Amino acid sequence: MMPVDLTQNYFEVFALPVQYEVDMPALRSRFRELQTQVHPDKFVNGTDEERRYAMHATAFLNEAYDTLKNPRLRARYLLKLKGIEFSEESATTNDINYLMEQMEIRESIEEAENADDPFAELDQLKKIIKSRQQDVENDFRKGYEQGDFESARQAVLKLRFCERIFSEIQRIEERLDDF
Repeated sequence: MMPVDLTQNYFEVFALPVQYEVDMPALRSRFRELQTQVHPDKFVNGTDEERRYAMHATAFLNEAYDTLKNPRLRARYLLKLKGIEFSEESATTNDINYLMEQMEIRESIEEAENADDPFAELDQLKKIIKSRQQDVENDFRKGYEQGDFESARQAVLKLRFCERIFSEIQRIEERLDDF
């Protein structure tokens, strides 16, 4: 029997409950354990079928692990398990207040870049975004647990905004470090 059943959902593969909260140490531990069992190097002298399985299983495990450790991807995957799929590229949140707040934060990021101490300003903005992200994650949990999947979907879209802002701040910090 192969150690990874490629027909299981990601939570089942790692023996975790199907829920938003994930025991990260257990996830990491189970990932490493499974990864050592199916790593392609272990099947170098195996049959073509075994080597193919090792490649597929390794790719599957990596995708499953990356999905479950990322709050937005995990939330999106939970919705997918409920039959709710959508394109984050074309979908956007319908929360006008949230969108206005995002515009204000982006303006603050631009201003912070030119501040006397841009790193201090950017650190303060990261704290604000982290707090907003936690609020949105709570909104996801609540919507998902109550079966309000449209609210949960909206939260996933908002989490994407948080990720983009963190990435933008990181790019600015890297650029400032280069000076």
